[in-house]
Amino acid sequence: MKNIHVYALLFTTLFLNCKPKKSPAVLNKAYYENFEKKRYERDQRRIKYLELCGLFKLDTKGTSFGLNSKRKVTTYKEDIKQKIGVFQWDGNTFTFESFNEVRVLNESNNEVQHQSLTLDSLGDSEVLYYKNLKWRIITRSGSLYLRVWDKKNPTIQAFEGFAVFEPNSSFIFDADFKYFKASKSELVASKLGIDNVAKFIGKVKFIFKENTYTLDVGDMGWIMVGDATNGEETYGSGRYIYIDMPKTDGKVHLDFNYLYNPPCSYSEFTTCLFPPLQNRLPFRIEAGELIEHKKLNQ
Repeated sequence: MKNIHVYALLFTTLFLNCKPKKSPAVLNKAYYENFEKKRYERDQRRIKYLELCGLFKLDTKGTSFGLNSKRKVTTYKEDIKQKIGVFQWDGNTFTFESFNEVRVLNESNNEVQHQSLTLDSLGDSEVLYYKNLKWRIITRSGSLYLRVWDKKNPTIQAFEGFAVFEPNSSFIFDADFKYFKASKSELVASKLGIDNVAKFIGKVKFIFKENTYTLDVGDMGWIMVGDATNGEETYGSGRYIYIDMPKTDGKVHLDFNYLYNPPCSYSEFTTCLFPPLQNRLPFRIEAGELIEHKKLNQ
């Protein structure tokens, strides 16, 4: 009988040890190294937004384009001290005409004085260049805007980066992703103050503190997220995150430690979309980027 009890105890011990357990996310050295690497890469990608120096709605009656007395880009005729060109509307397309003394180049590095700016499937025109400036026409909510970049924009050096919450395993989830039968489009608020169209291709579901939540997911796994920290510790209009998309419905890794501030949090010349109502979570996500700035080398 004694041996039977010993064997029973041994079997029970082995059984309990073999019972599947949910492994918590490991915030080890490799995790922190990858986390910092991704932060650095994200800040490098932000340069293209930090270069932005102008966003102007185009007028079909004609829009002048140049620099003011402070060498800043402007479309106000009375402020232009150095003329670059003018955008003319022919009823179908905008044409850019440069002034004689201005050497404007196209994407093929050829000098142009008269260039028709045809829009592609995204509503964008080709890019034109003058010294350290470049510009193109973009489409937002059916309206045409002139977007301008300056590769020597002082904001590039002035930007300090963002501080982050300390990575927290409580905000890492094995979530479920399900594709919609057909993608859906929805009007969402934007930085421009007008609604713009966002496309969603599926939904991700996760459990937090025994409650189930879902978020609509856009192309390439892009998610706009709002939470109860917005407007206090984090950017008031929400944050973004990407997930790796499965080929079919299934499990995905959702790590809110990688939530990041949208471009409109550090550039006034952006057209960011804001999280739709269904993507505004009622709890605090104390993970990801804060609105507080921090030196990039710290």
